[in-house]
Amino acid sequence: MQTTFKPLFDRAMTDVVNLADVFARAESNFRMATDEQVARLSGGRRRKEVQLVLTAALEKMRNPAAQSLTEDEKGIVISFGDRLIWNPALLGQQVFDDFKFVMVKNGLLKAAESERLDPLRSLVILHAISVMHGVAFDLGDGMKGELQAGFDNRLGCLEVTANLSLLGYPKAVTMKVGLLWTDLRGRDHDSMDLVDHPGPWEFAIEVKGGLFAPIGSIVPKVNRDDGIAVINIGGDVSARSS
Repeated sequence: MQTTFKPLFDRAMTDVVNLADVFARAESNFRMATDEQVARLSGGRRRKEVQLVLTAALEKMRNPAAQSLTEDEKGIVISFGDRLIWNPALLGQQVFDDFKFVMVKNGLLKAAESERLDPLRSLVILHAISVMHGVAFDLGDGMKGELQAGFDNRLGCLEVTANLSLLGYPKAVTMKVGLLWTDLRGRDHDSMDLVDHPGPWEFAIEVKGGLFAPIGSIVPKVNRDDGIAVINIGGDVSARSS
């Protein structure tokens, strides 16, 4: 978030290119990109080959006495240093797999018996979402926010997004950033109270009877029209862009 979002927004506001930001963003975007995204941005090449080209190009750019970049190096640096690449930090299946791994590692379940947990997959993922929901964070440098659950995306799947605010600008800036993406349809795992409220939820929730339910009153989502710039960077793995 600090390496990519804020510098890109600063550049859009001032049209000033800071090479140090470009270097950091290129490296961050390359780490974040999937093998599929790396191939698409490099004309079909493998990650290891692209990494060698990108590393060589950035070393040249950091050294004023180095030779000029080749056309290939320029293309790779632009592909990864002048864009936003974002993928969810977690997927629902990863959360469940990690849960089973910890159970086996701590001797609470034998490896051969791990499949016995499969019927509880949805419940484990719902619990993880409920724990993440409502967590506040402060990254410093005017970047703070709150994690929010909901299913307000194209596929209607449950996710956790970060409602990230950037301070220090003439106009308030809010970013919705996808962090956890699941394949659980919201309408199949929410109580009747939440079916018509896709979120992101600005109220407390709990897992009750295997479904998400609100704790207390539901606070309807309000579409802002108060001069605040809103940027959505969702976690929908079927629609994310780079």
